[in-house]
Amino acid sequence: MLRGRSRPLRKAGVGAFTVAVGMLAAAAPAQAVAGGSAATEGTYAFTAKLDIGNGMRSCSAALVDEQWLITAASCFADDPAQSLKVPAGPPKLKTTATIGRADLNQAGGSVTDVVELVPRGDRDLVMARLAKPADGIAPVPVASAAPASGEELKVLGFGRTKTEWVPDTLHAGLFTVGTVQDGKLGITGKDTAVCKGDTGGPALRERDGRIELAGVSSASWQGGCFANEQETRKGAVESRVDDINHWVQQVRSLPKRYLTATGDFDGDGKADLALLADYGRSKDGRNRAALWVYTAKGDGFSGPRTVWDSGSDSWNWESGKLVAGDYNGDGKADLAVLYNYGQSADGRNETGLWTFTSRGDAGFAAPRKVWESSKDSNWNSWNWASSKVVAGDYDGDGKADLAVLYNYGQSADGRNQTGLMTFAGNGDGFESPRKVWDSGKDSWNWQASKLVAGDFNGDGKADVAVLYDYGRSADGRNQAALWVFDGSKDGFDAPRKVWESGKDSWNWQASKLVAGDYSGDGKTDLAVLYNYGQSADGRNQAALWVFDGSKDGFDAPRKVWESGKDSWNWQASEPVAGDFNGDGRADISVTYDYGLGADGRVGTGLWIFTSKGNGFDAPRKVWDNSL
Repeated sequence: MLRGRSRPLRKAGVGAFTVAVGMLAAAAPAQAVAGGSAATEGTYAFTAKLDIGNGMRSCSAALVDEQWLITAASCFADDPAQSLKVPAGPPKLKTTATIGRADLNQAGGSVTDVVELVPRGDRDLVMARLAKPADGIAPVPVASAAPASGEELKVLGFGRTKTEWVPDTLHAGLFTVGTVQDGKLGITGKDTAVCKGDTGGPALRERDGRIELAGVSSASWQGGCFANEQETRKGAVESRVDDINHWVQQVRSLPKRYLTATGDFDGDGKADLALLADYGRSKDGRNRAALWVYTAKGDGFSGPRTVWDSGSDSWNWESGKLVAGDYNGDGKADLAVLYNYGQSADGRNETGLWTFTSRGDAGFAAPRKVWESSKDSNWNSWNWASSKVVAGDYDGDGKADLAVLYNYGQSADGRNQTGLMTFAGNGDGFESPRKVWDSGKDSWNWQASKLVAGDFNGDGKADVAVLYDYGRSADGRNQAALWVFDGSKDGFDAPRKVWESGKDSWNWQASKLVAGDYSGDGKTDLAVLYNYGQSADGRNQAALWVFDGSKDGFDAPRKVWESGKDSWNWQASEPVAGDFNGDGRADISVTYDYGLGADGRVGTGLWIFTSKGNGFDAPRKVWDNSL
């Protein structure tokens, strides 16, 4: 394939770059993207025409957000034949985008300037911010999976056709995917080609009933295009977007918050990370969310890939509690979300349970509801806000189950009432929840409980540990204790206290608990990220403590790391545990919130504490979402 050269054109409105693009729908033989067909007014309204430098250059683009286009970096490069490097910031040449018009001579749509460019350094791609939103035009969703070889794509553009130099109309053509490589697609048109002016235009696919953006036109042989009739080759190169879906959303400032879970999602023996990202609300009032996966590669993680997004559905991030486990026993971890539906008209609390089943390297199947309280005669009302959920194989059958510590509030005589429920994994979902313990005549404060799951005694069945808050002693010491519910075939043994802070002071509220076999001895240990507040000079101080698991409980906690002269914000940290390097010892990953930046985007990083068996290496940053 040849990269098209950019050159100033004598005539305004003529494309400056050579590019090839594939089209999604069938195209009638006519005068299109050389050999494609003219698009009907109102279809593919997200496609834009770019006028760069008052007619010096012309490109195509796609609207992926009310105020953001995606297009080719080569449209803005000084000499794309030599370098695709484009500086971030305002474009050098005045750039005007016309969006929502299949015929540029018609009225309607949106015409506005491009005021900012955000280039993607590893491919011919750039995001372009509009001076004002393109109201009333639906953006095209960005794909989260690559098209397969042999799949058909539909490519759109405002470039030359077989017979027209400056058609001023949107054309489409069908292309077949030949090769799928890192960052790019090789496509070939049967009777169509991508021509000058089509550069930056969208390549579309249809997946799961919706049209989505699979690529952006980058280079083409231009076979059969006007003034290039002697060339017969119809091949073209598209810049992939599915593998950088997360980057597109970061540019759009969508990710606001994350829930983190860890598990070996691809079954390779190393734990990966899953982040359920909050994308906020759309203009039409839908709650939006997406699932990102970071695949462990031994010394860190590969960049995130978006494996699911809520699309045109509504998914309320705040209504989900995320846990990971191998629920179907296939050797790959899945995800479960306990979801809050609020109250029914008759005052019942309604809750559902959804699962994302792992498909290995292919990501996750779309979420499916496997239980809901309103359809379970045994649990007509289930209060999501009263549920703390953890996953583990409590009965030792090779399939992970769920345990829920449930708050029943206070009895008439003032006792705190709590129960423990299990959803047993059955391979295709979960059995109806059953109560396996309740506090009975004793008092158990649900509000004072932080729970984690793991095989603490090494018997092959997961247990539940609870760090319990006893408040303050008369002399001002913070008091806490550890309780364990030992897993059994039919439920759990009654809880037993295995440690208490005693004469020392341990602040329950300053503790974030994660469970993992940090020593590699076959018994799960506990780690606590502990908040020491701020130093006199304003540094945030934190430390990591470990309770080593033993046959009968836990050894006394020992401090294995502290932030020292550095600053570590405990409030901004979400720790999870997993064997990320596959050495048989669990490590700790922390999703770290850097807050809102000057550009309006939420900064996020991933840090790893690698286990050494008897402690941890100092934390190191393995990823952040800086653009």
